[in-house]
Amino acid sequence: MIIQVKNIRIAYGSQVIIENLSFEVQQGQKVAITGESGKGKSTLLHSLAGFTPHQKGEIVLFDKALNEDNIGFIRQQMSWVPQETALHFDTVREMIDAPFEFSANEESKPTEKQIQDVFENLALPIELLDKTPNKISGGQRQRILLASSLLLKKPLLITDEPTSALDEVNRQKITDYVLSQKGLTVVASTHDNYWIDKSDKVIAL
Repeated sequence: MIIQVKNIRIAYGSQVIIENLSFEVQQGQKVAITGESGKGKSTLLHSLAGFTPHQKGEIVLFDKALNEDNIGFIRQQMSWVPQETALHFDTVREMIDAPFEFSANEESKPTEKQIQDVFENLALPIELLDKTPNKISGGQRQRILLASSLLLKKPLLITDEPTSALDEVNRQKITDYVLSQKGLTVVASTHDNYWIDKSDKVIAL
């Protein structure tokens, strides 16, 4: 079992976002979190990643309760891809290389061939490695973040609206590639019907 969510409640002050939510995610499952805007999809992902606290219930990842004592270990097992983020790097290559400067990731640093293969499968020109991240399209930035997370080879990928900035052709190509990764557990919030249809499990909020 990769994730167990047991009767959690998440609220901001008096505003309850999620109430009595429970579900389980097995290793290798591809899970889509769906629902109308404002129903708490992003909040749930932030909670699973340890950024947003839950006020009631329990979240267990990799057989460890999500708390201050275990959050370091848990985050070493996951890649987190938000919907939007500022990329403060001079080049895309610097951004790709950055996570592997940490001792926990040093041994999994990708080869040039591995980088090229992931870029090709995510429909990214390899020439983007020399570009400035904030000067390329939103769709390309989104795919670069996915590329970085996949190259880390963590067992769990949590991603927020991973195809929202993509056209239909690239949406399907990227969905097929990400969800075909054997052994990788994926939890994604999404409005994308193609991604939802290709997922093993759908959790509607």
